[in-house]
Amino acid sequence: VMMKRMLVFVILTFLALSGYCLAGEVDATLNKAKKDGKIVMLELGSVGCVPCEQMKPVMEKLRANYRDKMEVLFVDVSKDKETSRKFGVFAVPTQVFLDRNGKEFHRHMGYYSYEEIDPVLKKAGF
Repeated sequence: VMMKRMLVFVILTFLALSGYCLAGEVDATLNKAKKDGKIVMLELGSVGCVPCEQMKPVMEKLRANYRDKMEVLFVDVSKDKETSRKFGVFAVPTQVFLDRNGKEFHRHMGYYSYEEIDPVLKKAGF
């Protein structure tokens, strides 16, 4: 029993550190970001989807460059259908940007390069 609990803890810690969110964690993370005054980029995709996989380095660069101002979350829509429905996702990847109040201010479908995202964030005041 103790080993099982330790394994679950390790897996959940890994998922949290990797930016991967499960259904219940998305709302909690969004609420915390709002409380902390951060904007959020939701990367709604699927494991194995080529453009979704191509977004990983973009997400890492955004995390590094906007660390104190922005949360970047990956949501696997095949595992979290509730979040997918909530944000009206019909194609992957879809990027949804939420302001400090949790309101959507920008959306994009498909691969989205850092060079394309950065001006959107700067225009939004970041």
